[in-house]
This record gives sequence, C-alpha cells and structure tokens, in this order.
Amino acid sequence: MPKTTHERRGGSFAPPLSAEKLAAYAALVPTIEDPQVKEIMEKLHALGVEFQKTPSSTLAGSPHPSGMGEIVRLEPAEIQRIWDLVPWDYELAAMQTKLDGLAADSPLRTPAFHLLWMAKELEMGREPITSDKL
Repeated sequence: MPKTTHERRGGSFAPPLSAEKLAAYAALVPTIEDPQVKEIMEKLHALGVEFQKTPSSTLAGSPHPSGMGEIVRLEPAEIQRIWDLVPWDYELAAMQTKLDGLAADSPLRTPAFHLLWMAKELEMGREPITSDKL
C-alpha cells in the first residue's frame, strides 16, 4: 500500500491584535500564578506593544499556500527595530510547550496563543496575516 503525505497549509487566521486586545491581555498578567507563564505573557505582550508601531510593509506579497491572504515580508529596517524582542524559533517552541499545559477553559489560553501566533509570524520575518486581511 503506498504511503500518502498530507501537507498542512493552514488557513485559520487570528483576529487583528488591536491596542484594546493588548490592554485586555495586559490586565490578565497580574492574575497569572505560574511564573513561567507570566514571563512568557510579559515578553509576548511587550512584543505586541512594540509591533503596534510597525507601519504596513511596502514590499510585494505572495499568495499564502492556503489560498487565503498574502504573505508580506517585513521590511529590513522593521526587522532590525524589533530584533531584540522577537524570540528565536526554539524559544517559541518552548513557550508553546508551556502554554499547551493551560487548561482548555482557562481565560488565559486564547490570549496566550494569540500573542504566540503573532510572535511566530514575526519570527519568520513577515507581517501576521489576520482575519481582516483575507
């Protein structure tokens, strides 16, 4: 029997990360009891706040493999500006492992993964594709 492979193409995109959402996420941080989760949220929140200052890239986009939206690279100057705040891919993997331990009904789960998703997109050097851009 031949092996089949399945390519994951994505297609479920997060809502925009607005200043209001960031403020709501910041309000959750003092309630976090786990020091590692608290540190992750503080780091990701700081990145989100700084990313709010990013102008839209003027670089040409390319179609996303899902067929929805475009992948738009961040401009080199923007990559340099946020460089110190963007976690490396191995740090993001460790963060995700820790955040995977949050209970499905935790009020922190959606905000944590929203921020983590944004950081993953930025780590790849691209603007996060949000549901409002589809």
